[in-house]
Amino acid sequence: MLLIPWAVGCGVARRWSEREFLLLAGMLMFFLAQAQIMNRLRMRFAITPDPRALVRVQVLFILFALLGTLAVVPLLAVYHLKALVYFGGVALVLTAISMVLVIRKLDRSLAGQILASAGLSMSAPLAYYVAAGTVDHLAMELWMINFLFFLGGVFYVQLKIDALPRASRLRSLADRFRFAGGTMGLNVVILSLVLLTLRVGSLSPFIILAFVPTFLQAIIGTIRLDRPAKLKRVGIISTVHSIVFAVLVILLA
Repeated sequence: MLLIPWAVGCGVARRWSEREFLLLAGMLMFFLAQAQIMNRLRMRFAITPDPRALVRVQVLFILFALLGTLAVVPLLAVYHLKALVYFGGVALVLTAISMVLVIRKLDRSLAGQILASAGLSMSAPLAYYVAAGTVDHLAMELWMINFLFFLGGVFYVQLKIDALPRASRLRSLADRFRFAGGTMGLNVVILSLVLLTLRVGSLSPFIILAFVPTFLQAIIGTIRLDRPAKLKRVGIISTVHSIVFAVLVILLA
C-alpha cells in the first residue's frame, strides 16, 4: 500500500531521480517509526510488560524517526518542496486517529484497514508532487484511485476471512452471492467512484481497466467461497494485482 502508490506517482510524473528515492526512504522510515508508536501503545495491554521490549521500541522509534528526518530535510532545504509540511500534517492527523484505534483495540478492525489504505496511498500524491513540483488535481486523482484500489482489496480479504468458518454452509451459488452481497455492492460503489474520478479529472478513462482484475477476482472468489481460502495465496495474488495495477495506470495515464 506504500510502495505501489509511490511507484504510480513517480511513473505518472515520468521522473525517477534522487528526490523521489529520498522521499521513499523518508516515508519508509517514518512508517517504521509509526509502527513503534503503535507497538508501544499495545504494550499497555500486557499484564507484565517486558522492560527490554519497551526500551527496544523506544530506541527503534528514535532511530527510524531520525533516519526519516535525514531523508526528508534535503527535500525541504535543498529542493524547497514546502508542501511536504502540509502532507506531514495530514499524516500526523491520521497517526493520531490510528493511536485512538489502537487504544480502543480497533486497529486491526475493518476501520483500521480502511484508514491504512487512505494513509499509505498518500504516497502517490507525495511522489507526484516531489517529481512534478506541484500539488494539483492530478495528484489528488492519483490519491483517490490508489485508495479505492486498495480499499477493494481490503474488502475482498475481509470477505475471505469472514467466509472461513462458514465455508461448509455456503453450498449453493445463491448462498455464496447472498453472503458476499455487501462486498459485491461495495465493489460496484468503488468502480462507480473510480469512473466519476476519471470523468471529472484529467486521467485517461481507460485506467478503469486497471481495476478489472480485482473486480473479476471478487466475482471468482465469491463463486469459490465454499472452499476455505489459503490467505497466503490470496496475499500473493493481491500483490500481483497491485503490480499490474501500477503498470497499467502508468502506461494509460
